[in-house]
Amino acid sequence: MPESSFTHPLFGDVTFRTVSPVWKRGDRIVFTSGFDLNDVTRVFVPQLENVEGSNAGRLRVHKRAHEQLLAVFRMIEARGQLHFIKSCAGTLNARLRKPTNGALSKNPSNHAFGTAIDLNENDPGFGDSVAPVAPVFEAFGFRWGKSFNDPMHFEVKKFLSHEEVEARLLMKYIATKQHVFNRGIPSDDFLDQLVAWGKQAPDEIFERNEFSDIYSSVKNTLGPWRDLKHRRAVMLEVMRVLAGFESSWDWDADVDLNNPTSVTPETKEAGAWQVSANSMNFGQELKDLVLAKVGSLEGEAFRTAMKENHTLAMEYVARLLRRTTQHHGPVKRHEIDPWLRRDAVDEFEGMLLL
Repeated sequence: MPESSFTHPLFGDVTFRTVSPVWKRGDRIVFTSGFDLNDVTRVFVPQLENVEGSNAGRLRVHKRAHEQLLAVFRMIEARGQLHFIKSCAGTLNARLRKPTNGALSKNPSNHAFGTAIDLNENDPGFGDSVAPVAPVFEAFGFRWGKSFNDPMHFEVKKFLSHEEVEARLLMKYIATKQHVFNRGIPSDDFLDQLVAWGKQAPDEIFERNEFSDIYSSVKNTLGPWRDLKHRRAVMLEVMRVLAGFESSWDWDADVDLNNPTSVTPETKEAGAWQVSANSMNFGQELKDLVLAKVGSLEGEAFRTAMKENHTLAMEYVARLLRRTTQHHGPVKRHEIDPWLRRDAVDEFEGMLLL
């Protein structure tokens, strides 16, 4: 029987042999050293008890992953997302990997270690329907298989301590905490303020208009639009990602020294979305808003207000994005598009209802 060794990122060096006398795609394997299958034990996941293929919720999982797997399903249930999970194709399966391209792999699958789970196997797109719950898995140390064309699959990337699991169970935001380019993630305080503004902002900001605006720009990424609540959540997601690009979510961000045009009080940028006073020329309602809230259209007064009056800054940038997509380079060049997340829009929608 073919024998081989493998260095697993969680368990180190292991050796194994295949059951068949020649290498076969997805063949069963037997560990000969470096890994003890006795460490893979049953855990009851109550949320899966009535889910097809889950063995009534009793799964064989590596004992070091029990707590974080249970936490995943507790949070999925708490977020009202259990309906996305239609079936479970199991966890433990001592076999070689089965790449979706049909190629032979001579490395053991993470299912062989009891550190992987497959969901919605029979759904179109290799189980792509699990996408809404993927951020929860990722928050609790799992890797989503979509990155290697296997979206039904989740595998443990890191074992979490009890303290880490408990801390993550208290997380208020998950999908909206996803990274933006190399800018990191927004703080809870930033997201709190964004959601609070989104709840009370005037409907007119999000309604259809005749301009080629931000909704036109991101329609292929986040559309089509369902209703006003969905449009409101989409705007929040655009603002989340754009603030990451422009300032790394810094309310007090000042002029971009790398922009040679930012030299006068009217062209100097300020605030989380790096807007300048000359952007008021895109619409009279922008001037009316600033005059009503600041009492002046003067450049320095505008810049101060964009940093200090967060509610004004949010309403201003939203109205500006409804007028034009030319003021912000990351929008104009569609740099924000790859970082916009549908699951973050869903999370914002839920937050707007609380």
